[in-house]
Amino acid sequence: MRSLVFLVSLVFGLSLANAAEAQEARPFFYKEGECRTGNVEGELKYVGTTKDFKGVPVMILEGTPEEKGRQAGSLALRQAKPLLKFPRDYFQQECTAMLQGLFPNTAANRIDAMVEKELWPKFEKVASKLEPNFPKPHLKELEALSKAGEVDREQLIASNGMFDLGHIPPGELLRGCTSVIIPARHSNTQGLLFGRNLDFSHFGYLYQYSLLTVYKSDDPKKKHSFASAGFPGFVGCFTGMNDAGLTIASHEVEEPEETTTRFNPKGVPFGMAYRRILEECATIAEALALLDSIERASVTSLVIADADAEGGAVIEVTPDSLAIRRFKDKPGVCTNHFCSMKNPKQKDRFETLTRFNELTKSVAVKKDERFGVDNVQKGLHGARLLDRSKADITIQTFVFEPAKRLVHLRFGDGNGPATKGDLTTIDLKELWGK
Repeated sequence: MRSLVFLVSLVFGLSLANAAEAQEARPFFYKEGECRTGNVEGELKYVGTTKDFKGVPVMILEGTPEEKGRQAGSLALRQAKPLLKFPRDYFQQECTAMLQGLFPNTAANRIDAMVEKELWPKFEKVASKLEPNFPKPHLKELEALSKAGEVDREQLIASNGMFDLGHIPPGELLRGCTSVIIPARHSNTQGLLFGRNLDFSHFGYLYQYSLLTVYKSDDPKKKHSFASAGFPGFVGCFTGMNDAGLTIASHEVEEPEETTTRFNPKGVPFGMAYRRILEECATIAEALALLDSIERASVTSLVIADADAEGGAVIEVTPDSLAIRRFKDKPGVCTNHFCSMKNPKQKDRFETLTRFNELTKSVAVKKDERFGVDNVQKGLHGARLLDRSKADITIQTFVFEPAKRLVHLRFGDGNGPATKGDLTTIDLKELWGK
């Protein structure tokens, strides 16, 4: 069963597989629109549009969790139905490869039947067991999202629990995120810079569904407004910033030490835990305290910086423990392995060590040298992950300015990595309405 759990450490449910060819024939673009629920209104629009560039798709949600879910379902999820095929299709792809290796003399149709009738139902049950651990507001949003988006509730529940089900087996999809933080004293923007790449095998279609979602707080005295970059249907957060300037990016961790518990069925899925950080915290210290107070489902690294900090940090997260690696007054880097909780047998899986070392060299401080947004983008471009055919798989790239509540970003368009080309600057204060 452990092998099966490993096979599904994959994605939330962002996805698709069989529809890839159709999507290549006709690129997908979100349709702009508005959705009124009660006295509030959600909106999906493109920001930064020029003559030659359609802009960045941004969805703005407000109201109660239920209202946000209805808005997100109506505005985005209904349009992105092909994504919902990914969990099942990818699971079958990986299981088939594994079973063919274990049983080379077994007929292909027998293997397909094993996956479809025996393994997939077991997986869905395991993924769904995380539902009791979902924060209640997030579960309410998800249920409203499934109704408005006309998606099966159980399918969406399982999809949102997938990321936490284990670690990647040999031969699976490539992923290798990269983050870098430049402290204020070495920035030419008079504030800290936070760069981040999201690298993932996109099958020629996944990048088309990238979306920046802006959540307006329904209780400003208790919760922060925030922005989260991801895909329709996922209510957690991989990459984001809140109205206090707290900024985060999550990373997969390759080959954590064998003594580490890799999955806790009683834990909060990491995407929802990190969303809680954006909703409830304003500083690194508050985020660390929140993580320490909850049961955690899986192993990840959380790169984090706040508006007032001189430097950022990486919180190395497991179900058993937390460790923090602070950058202080020097640039800091994170890829896909632990540094504080070191693994003496760490391999260069997905070039995590190579990319870490190369990016560290690119941001090494020379005397009074200062870095700008363009320098951070250049460093991220050099540290991007390539697949085995040397094709780029960086589908989202960001440079945040926490003190100014700005994000410079680019979503990949299939013609190269997201790190290549002009970034779109978005003032999140304007979108939050503050």
